[in-house]
Amino acid sequence: MHRIVLLLSSLFLAGAVFAGPVLANPISPLSSALNERMLIMKDVAGYKAEHHLPVEDLVREQKVVALAQEEARDTGLDPQSVVPFIQAQMDVAKAIQYRYLADWLSSPEQNWRPKNLDDVRKAISDHDKVILNSIGQRLLVGRFSEQDKSEIFGLLNAPNLSDADKSHLVNALSLIKRGT
Repeated sequence: MHRIVLLLSSLFLAGAVFAGPVLANPISPLSSALNERMLIMKDVAGYKAEHHLPVEDLVREQKVVALAQEEARDTGLDPQSVVPFIQAQMDVAKAIQYRYLADWLSSPEQNWRPKNLDDVRKAISDHDKVILNSIGQRLLVGRFSEQDKSEIFGLLNAPNLSDADKSHLVNALSLIKRGT
């Protein structure tokens, strides 16, 4: 009897070890990476203001979409299905930048300098990889549930991020599918 209990315990433990990475909740890393991505928009807005650059950069957006589609493919996601989500991230990022710029018109930022745009873009790209990987991990075990979406909505708390922005991101997230 002791051997059977030991065997079953060993099998259970081995199963838990192998199932762990797939069953781990990717909501927290996803929400954290989304928040970090949105926090960086202060530096983007500051750099663009300092260098008199427009917030909207359609050429850059095309590059971001293309890179995200490659990353999606590498992560096991349908590259076309990530486009609305990536566009939502860029739309929200622009909205945040505009809000910072509007705030700075009446109350300029004191004793602060934005980070170098190349460094910021590298950080954004790194966050995008984490975001897409977390989405891929979640989709391995099924679609985003209403509870998942509600949890993500609640965890998004970057400055200048509105409830409408959060809804836009969460709704676009729901459109992402696993690759074939």
